[in-house]
Amino acid sequence: MQKTIVVLGMHRSATSLVACGLHREISMGDDLLPASDSNPHGHFEDRHFVRLNDQILSAAGGRWDRPPSRQAIQNVAAGFSDQIQSTLELAGSGKEIWGFKDPRTTLTVPLYLPFLQNPHFVCSFRAPDQLARSLKRRNGFPLEKGLRLAAIYNRRLLEFLSEFTGLTVHESYDGP
Repeated sequence: MQKTIVVLGMHRSATSLVACGLHREISMGDDLLPASDSNPHGHFEDRHFVRLNDQILSAAGGRWDRPPSRQAIQNVAAGFSDQIQSTLELAGSGKEIWGFKDPRTTLTVPLYLPFLQNPHFVCSFRAPDQLARSLKRRNGFPLEKGLRLAAIYNRRLLEFLSEFTGLTVHESYDGP
């Protein structure tokens, strides 16, 4: 049976570090975003999932840094079912175990869940003040905005985990 590993967590919460470790053993995507100044070892995010999540968030009236409500995301779910299913099928084709990571999936994961084969979730948490400082360095966001985003992403992740009965691994990162 195929196994899908999904890395969830807020931007700047060490999800790339987790995905890097996983990528050493399993495929985390065939079309990964390149490394950048803010992530010199790479993001380990497949462009197809980033694009799809951006489209979902946009259709729901938001963006990664202006998350729409859970209900707004749910309201657009039907319009993305085929695209989610085909993206997952393409990414996992021919692989016994594979994974993907895009922090936006923390917001959109309820839409993916019906189509995931044997999902396992690795969840990354980082202290909100560290997330906010990291977002300030990378994006120039005021600390208040970073704290607000951390609260939203962490709350959505905890809500999802409270509803999901499968296997999850939690990881906490205390970094600069």
